[in-house]
Amino acid sequence: MFFAVYLVVLWFVLGPSNPAYAVSVAAGTFALGPAVAISPFMRRLPRWYFRVSAGERVLHLIVGIGAFAWLLDISGWNRRVAEPLRRFTGKRTGLRALEDSLRRNAGAHGTCFVIHVLLAILAMFTRHPWAGALWMLLPGVAIHLYPVLLQRSIMLRLQPLLDRAES
Repeated sequence: MFFAVYLVVLWFVLGPSNPAYAVSVAAGTFALGPAVAISPFMRRLPRWYFRVSAGERVLHLIVGIGAFAWLLDISGWNRRVAEPLRRFTGKRTGLRALEDSLRRNAGAHGTCFVIHVLLAILAMFTRHPWAGALWMLLPGVAIHLYPVLLQRSIMLRLQPLLDRAES
């Protein structure tokens, strides 16, 4: 609730085309992500909802998800943040926990990206439509859409292992 009030107030004080507002939205949605990931709603989403088709691999190649994963590796993000949160043991028994982590991550980042999209649509109806919409959308692409696609890319590799473990 605080985040929503904060965004509304800053919308009228700074405006959607102000880069400071875009940074505030990005910081706010980034901070909101962990709360969304542990919400009961994420636990209720069915597994099939996160099933990734093999054809999506082409999209991952086109948009450079491999390069994004590499950047997260060399920056130390994976070592310091992602891996401790996943708690994946590297063993077959840990595959379900890894899947659960990927689902929660993708769901949280996806939910936060929707906030960016909605604000971009709303910005289209203001005095600075294109600048406002771009400032709302571009940070969301970097900090939410690419992580969703990365989680889906990992899930694409994980699905055959999970299928074999079940049978």
